[in-house]
Amino acid sequence: MTEFEKMQRGLPYSPADEELTLFRYAARRLCQQFNRIDPEDADNLAIVTTKLFAGIGSNVDIDAPFFCHYGMNIEIGDNVSIGPNCTMLDGAHVRIGHNVSIGPNVGIYTTRHRVLPLDIARGECETSQSVIVGNNVIIEGNTVIKAGVAIGEGVVIEAGSVVDTDIEPFSIVAGNPAEVVRRLQ
Repeated sequence: MTEFEKMQRGLPYSPADEELTLFRYAARRLCQQFNRIDPEDADNLAIVTTKLFAGIGSNVDIDAPFFCHYGMNIEIGDNVSIGPNCTMLDGAHVRIGHNVSIGPNVGIYTTRHRVLPLDIARGECETSQSVIVGNNVIIEGNTVIKAGVAIGEGVVIEAGSVVDTDIEPFSIVAGNPAEVVRRLQ
C-alpha cells in the first residue's frame, strides 16, 4: 500500500514520502498563485480553485491568504465565505457544506501527529481523519477544528474555540475544548 493510500484510509503514514511531498508542493504552488491573484479577477480565481480543490460550488468567496496541504481532499459547497488566513491541513477529506461562513484565522486540521517512539522510528509520523462541516454553519475567527470532527447543520462556533468532538445540529459552542452553550431549537 502506498503512503497516499494509507493517508486516505486513516492509517499511519509517512508525510516525507516522495509522492506526498510532490502533491504538497503542487498545492503550495496553487495556493501561492491564488494568493497573488487580484480579488476582482474572477476568471483566474476560478481556474486556480478548480485545479486546487476536489470540488467547489457556486458563489464561493475565499479571502487571501489561504493555505492547504493537498487541496485534492477539499470539497466546498455553494454560498461559502472563507476569511483570510484560513489553513486546511487536508490529509483526509474536508467537506464544507452549503451556506457556510468561516471567519479569519480558522484552522481545519485533519492530520494528527503520532507520538509513540516506535511509530516515529518507522517513519509513520501522521494519521488523518476527515472533517465534515454541515450546511448553514458559522465558524467565527481564530477557531481550530481538529481531526475526525463532524459539525452538524445550523451550528455556530464562537470565536477562539477549539473543536475536538462532534457538534450536534443547531448548537452554539464556545471554549477550549468547545462545549455547547446553547441550543438553537
